[in-house]
Amino acid sequence: MTFALLALLTGCGGTDRRHSINPAGTTSVPPYLDLRSKISPGTLHFPVGRYVLDSEDGNGYYYRAPRKIVQRSFAGGYPRDGGIFVSKRDQKKLRGYVIMPGGLTHVGNLSRADYEFRY
Repeated sequence: MTFALLALLTGCGGTDRRHSINPAGTTSVPPYLDLRSKISPGTLHFPVGRYVLDSEDGNGYYYRAPRKIVQRSFAGGYPRDGGIFVSKRDQKKLRGYVIMPGGLTHVGNLSRADYEFRY
């Protein structure tokens, strides 16, 4: 199971088309997203805390995690850069994202997480 998930995650990396965004300079989306409880799609563990608007692409906004996302495996935990992706079409649709060796990868459905947007 873990091997299959790892293979799927590393195989889904794609071109990173994000560009930086200044959280203080935008009014179209809140600059912060507070994740109030842990959420773990598969073997990835997203930390509780304040996620900061970092970048965007044509599909959505990327909020950087306050600490590394931990990918658990039999060999231990691997820290990964990443955070939470919010869709531009529907800001209630959240997914996780991590930076893997093959590129940026969207993971899981985090829409049911306990979160709140903050200004």
